Amino acid sequence: MMAVSTALLLLAAIPGSSAYPWLAQRRSAAPVPAESLPLPIPTLLPVATPPDPNDPRFTQFKPPGPGDVRSPCPGLNACANHGFIPHSGRGNTYENLIPGLSQCFNMGEDFTLAIGGAGFLASPDPLLGSFDLDQLDQHNFPIEHDASVSRDDAFFGDDHSFNAGIFNESLSYYDGMEYTSIEQAAKLRHGRFTTQKARNPTFTFGLREFLFAYGETAIYLQAMSDPFSGKAKVDYIKEWFAQEKLPYDIGWRPSAQPITLETLGQMVLELFANNPEEIPEGITITVDTVKDVFSGIDPLTGLIANATSNL
Repeated sequence: MMAVSTALLLLAAIPGSSAYPWLAQRRSAAPVPAESLPLPIPTLLPVATPPDPNDPRFTQFKPPGPGDVRSPCPGLNACANHGFIPHSGRGNTYENLIPGLSQCFNMGEDFTLAIGGAGFLASPDPLLGSFDLDQLDQHNFPIEHDASVSRDDAFFGDDHSFNAGIFNESLSYYDGMEYTSIEQAAKLRHGRFTTQKARNPTFTFGLREFLFAYGETAIYLQAMSDPFSGKAKVDYIKEWFAQEKLPYDIGWRPSAQPITLETLGQMVLELFANNPEEIPEGITITVDTVKDVFSGIDPLTGLIANATSNL
């Protein structure tokens, strides 16, 4: 197996934290500047290869069994259920995430590096360079948040399992439509915000959650169609979310063009333009802001979000 990264191996080989101020900061619960955190950035890893529409894994759906773990993210769960990443949900590394997400959804390396880095921060030992899918189930970090399209809020207990009632509310915004649209997707996103804000006495939806929620909307629109149109078949989205299954059997095929942080950021701007929500004064939403959020960086402070919670 190829090394996760030269930097990671060097860090693992040298004990102690005195040479690594970021580690001491984590242990003392002080904020950690993003540029000081030595995430396991790969140097010897597989390149992202485009998906093969005839890959047999697209038809090899296998739900999780005893001992398997899953995340609050239906996309990662579907990848595991089809064997593009470990079916157990355990031991996710850049070595399996980069080819797996690319061959499944045509996700670009930049996206996988960002979301993988956020996943490592969720691990009890980030320096190992791997994480299990269930470790992503931490409230407001790294990917879970209130007002999900298909999950309930943490306040009500189960924030990681598919919730049919909430998903049906989301689908109601596409009633009578064969295809999604940017306009309706933005209304859906704002509608879920409004519903949960009224329902949840501990509702949390700051700038990070706002950007991540809109980023997730861009992900499902692009993964089920292409990086630009915002027009995905509603039936594809239903099967993907409800069963955590790739809707290959009803006609879906992975995007022919890569889905990157750039394409996701551009679509977030489109969604925001169609139904803006309140954000703090003086904050400008840009593609780079969206990229930071997917990398686990707080858009207001520039610090690694929740970086002190794992060590």
